[in-house]
Amino acid sequence: MASTQVPTSLSSFPEELLARILAYCVIPPQVFPVRPPWHIQPIFFPCPSSLARPTPYTSTRARFSPLLVSRQFLRIGTPIYYQTLHLPTAAHAARVLETLVAQPVLAGAVRRVVLGCVSLEGARVLRACERIEDVDICIDVYEANPQGDAADDQDAQALCDALDQIDLKHLTIRRTSDAYLTLTRPKYLLERIAKAVPGWFNLESAHYALKISSTPATRPLAEALSHAPKLRSLKGQLPAIWNDLFLTISKNPTLEQIALYVEGVDGILHTTMYMMEARKHAHLSELIKIGTSFIRTRAHTTAAALPSPPSTRPSTPLSASRVKEVAAELMTPGLSHNMSLPVARSSHVS
Repeated sequence: MASTQVPTSLSSFPEELLARILAYCVIPPQVFPVRPPWHIQPIFFPCPSSLARPTPYTSTRARFSPLLVSRQFLRIGTPIYYQTLHLPTAAHAARVLETLVAQPVLAGAVRRVVLGCVSLEGARVLRACERIEDVDICIDVYEANPQGDAADDQDAQALCDALDQIDLKHLTIRRTSDAYLTLTRPKYLLERIAKAVPGWFNLESAHYALKISSTPATRPLAEALSHAPKLRSLKGQLPAIWNDLFLTISKNPTLEQIALYVEGVDGILHTTMYMMEARKHAHLSELIKIGTSFIRTRAHTTAAALPSPPSTRPSTPLSASRVKEVAAELMTPGLSHNMSLPVARSSHVS
């Protein structure tokens, strides 16, 4: 009876399985690695954000190379490749926009957009993609006039107008190191995002990827999130000192967890100034406990509290016969006052 040969070629796999495999190869990370400090930054690069720094070419090439294996891989993997768009600069956004205009079917595959800077080109990409669910925004500085009128900032206005037309499920807000929340563009963006939240009926998660404080510029967004009908998860960097921003958002009855973190650390301590104050608010504290990873500290006792007696254990283990001899000697009355305790004899002969 002839044996049945099982095909082992990848082309014979079900396309659903190939799609799952290719997803691990072509989907980019949530945030690209930071360019090393010794690498010279390109002149055309306008945004100093660590998020916006372009990644080495090999990273993009490695993700794109599986699509060149065969026509089948290209057909299956291309929509997966375009599910997440990283747009670190306006130039990147302009090139992606050209591709989406030439092939509108790819725009329907986009689900997540990471904006490394605020630009008119990035806003046009958002408008071209009708099925976006996740937007990651890096707030930067309006270099032409940081303290000027928001009406002159066409890039920020175009981005906010595009956000108004999207039904977001996930929102992430970052900022560059010089984008202080007292400047015009950051305040304008936060104000417009706060006004857009009531229109995002399916918003499920919000992520403050920056240290946020309670100020007139940040409170409207917190108040809007506290009324989001489907908000389940809130994530944010641990504030250095207490502020009531997360307390305001915790009033949302649909919120299930709050995840606080410190960059580069696996967990946070219970003893931080913020957590000490958060314990006074039962519901906020409970949400933080559910979503946050904590570092447990061990208790330390001082020597003054319980002094330890000096160790009398011999350095060389006693044999069974020697243990009996020592026990018999210790039972002899007055022996312990006249003689020192015996120790094990060394087997070394001098």
